[in-house]
This record gives sequence, structure tokens and C-alpha cells, in this order.
Amino acid sequence: MHTHARTARFPTDTEGLPTAARPEVVPLRDGDRFDLEIAPVKKRIGEATVRMLAYNGSIPGPTLKIPEGATVTVRVVNRGDLEATVHWHGLRLENRFDGTHETQAPIPVGEAYTYEIHVPDAGAHWYHPHIREDYGQELGLYGNILVVPSDPGYWPPAHRELLLTLDDVLVEDGRIAGFDPSQTTHVAMGRFGNVMLVAGEPELSLDVERGEVVRF
Repeated sequence: MHTHARTARFPTDTEGLPTAARPEVVPLRDGDRFDLEIAPVKKRIGEATVRMLAYNGSIPGPTLKIPEGATVTVRVVNRGDLEATVHWHGLRLENRFDGTHETQAPIPVGEAYTYEIHVPDAGAHWYHPHIREDYGQELGLYGNILVVPSDPGYWPPAHRELLLTLDDVLVEDGRIAGFDPSQTTHVAMGRFGNVMLVAGEPELSLDVERGEVVRF
């Protein structure tokens, strides 16, 4: 018997792709609707310009700021590399909107799915794919959800809040390390990369005022 090494890989070319943006904070009220698009971008990491995936063009995706107890509608359009779901990590939702492949038919490339997101619990949560998490999350598909407490004394007072996501990526020969479309190539969780990203940046710089209280 003869065996052959797999050569199939997800695309890595950056030509013609938009540059990844910094994430925005999107305030949503009860009953609001929001569009979320999965699509490729290019991003500078150190000396390399690499192809990644983004929600609404940013890595991380936009931070959704929603009041406790509200319900919002999120329409997700998939223009990525493979079928997708969006899992709303930490939120207690109806099964059909939870965004795992056990509870939802995957969104094919070029199609959309509408989620109804109820946020009964205050706190910091996040959203991410639940199909090929090893690939999607490594390529930049993650974003934050800040559920604002209805009780103003829920947290100690602060002048402002910043949500920071930690991630590591494996950059080899100027590209994100290759992933096999047919099987998991690298670990889905745990530390294995050679570049650490904080809020999507290899060297994050933040400005604060003297005496300012910032909640991370």
C-alpha cells in the first residue's frame, strides 16, 4: 500500500482582502437587530501580513453591549471558508439559538441564519464558531458580549470598561500555520502558538488618565 501526505489546505492568500480593523463597541437595546458577517481579512502580525477571518471586519469581532434581560436579533451571514455556526458562550439560550452543530443546521458559505439572543445574566461572555473551532478561532473568529447589570451596584464603580481577549497564533513562514480542511490539524484549546495576541494585537498599547479606574 502507498500513502500520500495530505496537501489540501484552507486558503492563505491575502491579495485583494481588506485590512482587519480594531473592534467597535456596539450598544444594543431590547428589540434591536444587528448584522454580523463572517469574511476573510488581512492582518499585520509582526513582520508578516497574514490571511485571517473576522466578524464584521475586525479581530476580535465587535463587542456587543446589551442590557441585562434584553433580547436582540442577530443575523449572521457566512462569507468565510467553510460552513459555520455562532455559539454564544455563557448565555442561557433556547437550544435552537445556541449555535452548536447539535442544535442548529450549519450555515453554508454564502447563506445566513438569524439568532434570537436573550441575555438573562450580567457579565462578560463571548461568541465564536462551533464548527472547526481549531481553525475558526485561530483565524480570528471570536468576539465579546458585555451584559450590563440592571443593578448599578452589581460591580464596584469604574470610569470605563475594556474587554480584552487573549489568543495565540502559530505563524510560520509569514503565514498562519496551515490547517487541513478534512480533519483537525492542531489543538482546539490550549497554548500552541508562537505569537500572543491581546485584543487582536501582538503589542497592545492602552491610554489611561492618572487616577482613572478601568475595569478589564
